[in-house]
Amino acid sequence: MTNSTLATLLAEQAALLEGTAAVSTGQGNDYYLDDVLFASLAGSIAEFHLRDEVGTAALRTPGVTPSPRGAGWVRFAPTRLDGHARDRAVAWLESAWRRVDAELSGIAPADVESGDADADSADLDDESAAEGPAD
Repeated sequence: MTNSTLATLLAEQAALLEGTAAVSTGQGNDYYLDDVLFASLAGSIAEFHLRDEVGTAALRTPGVTPSPRGAGWVRFAPTRLDGHARDRAVAWLESAWRRVDAELSGIAPADVESGDADADSADLDDESAAEGPAD
């Protein structure tokens, strides 16, 4: 794969991820698992929906910026698709797929908007207080 493009690399790797559907956008492909978008490619720019800790680490690497898609999404536009850039693209594609797979399997909680997370934790606090102190 030394001379592959980002599009070719992601297409080859996505084909190895069980249940992945690649949908052409006219500019590239969107990658879905059970109708949940987890990665996208437009031209030579890829975007991945990663877990927070993975996305935070990804933002410290060359060619990566926050994606306008929102929280958890990173935009990867490598200036050169060398071995390191290929490794990162493959790792982030697989990580994004695993995030969705874990959520769909019930292993990990689904992403929650920040306002909803605060409401959920407030609900838990209310329930805990209503139950009284633990013995």
